[in-house]
Amino acid sequence: MRIFFCPECGGYSLGPASHCDECQFPLPEDSWAEVSEEELTQLEYIDDFELPPGLPSFEYDVIRLKSTDDDDAVRYSNQVLNRMGESGWELVSIVPLAGEDHPNFAVFKRSWISEYEE
Repeated sequence: MRIFFCPECGGYSLGPASHCDECQFPLPEDSWAEVSEEELTQLEYIDDFELPPGLPSFEYDVIRLKSTDDDDAVRYSNQVLNRMGESGWELVSIVPLAGEDHPNFAVFKRSWISEYEE
């Protein structure tokens, strides 16, 4: 079964669709996915599940850091960390990929409540 995702509101429409069922935004041609009946059932369950009002949810972001020790890489990493902090992001972890020669990734999270919305 094919479902179409709306980039405007995050909703989805079943079957062939040119506009979102929820917000009537025109759907891009490449915004679809093939899903099984079981996946659709899970998606509908999640869609119907409503959290109590005012309860924040979290969003996560992962950013690749430069892996060298030169001044430019250190300056870049500091700028990334500071910019994310100023935007309400909290550093959760710095994760190395596979070894010393591979880059590290900074994992950030922030509470998704109105004061942090951009």
